[in-house]
Amino acid sequence: MSSEESRILSAIEKALVTEASTDYVASPDQVWVTEVSGCLRQAFYNRVMIREKSVGAAYSILRGRLLHEVVLRNIPLGESEHKMETRTVSLDGEVELRGRADLVAGQYVVDLKTSERTPQEPPREYVNQVQLYMLLYNKPKAMIVYITKNGLRHFIVERDEGLIERLKRKALELSRALKSNRLPGPETGVWCKWCPWATPDYCEEGASLVGSRHGSE
Repeated sequence: MSSEESRILSAIEKALVTEASTDYVASPDQVWVTEVSGCLRQAFYNRVMIREKSVGAAYSILRGRLLHEVVLRNIPLGESEHKMETRTVSLDGEVELRGRADLVAGQYVVDLKTSERTPQEPPREYVNQVQLYMLLYNKPKAMIVYITKNGLRHFIVERDEGLIERLKRKALELSRALKSNRLPGPETGVWCKWCPWATPDYCEEGASLVGSRHGSE
């Protein structure tokens, strides 16, 4: 590979990683809904190891973001009740939970997802995510809408105050871990398969789960 080719590829890689990393630039007392919805260890690494984020991880983040922007730009005027700006709620005066739903209409907050195929039910982290959006927008219901090559499929999620309280505690836990530079415990699940930190160097539990699944395929 020539030096000119390397320079071009390096510039593209830097642009992708920089854009994908913008969501993770925040003070430790500010926590995003998407960080609390899944594994806290992954969220911790996304914050403290921001410069190590890979192009693969950037692709996963940006693919969904770009499609969301296309859809939301063309939603008919008046379909969404709110200007979709970041909302916040204070947790015990210690942490500011932040998030922005894709749409809010009637009783629903709406979250858009992209997928090659639609699951039988939405994964736990997506349900967690819309629970916190319902908190931020004070709504009783949420709609998770999958955009796939075969069309749209949606799932309705009812507000669960018990789950919301557990997620609030996770937000506090992440903030405290960031302030003390203490690695949170692992929360293994299907997300490990796509986690850039599921390697022996960063998360042995995630790497072990990914390896065992690959071995059974």
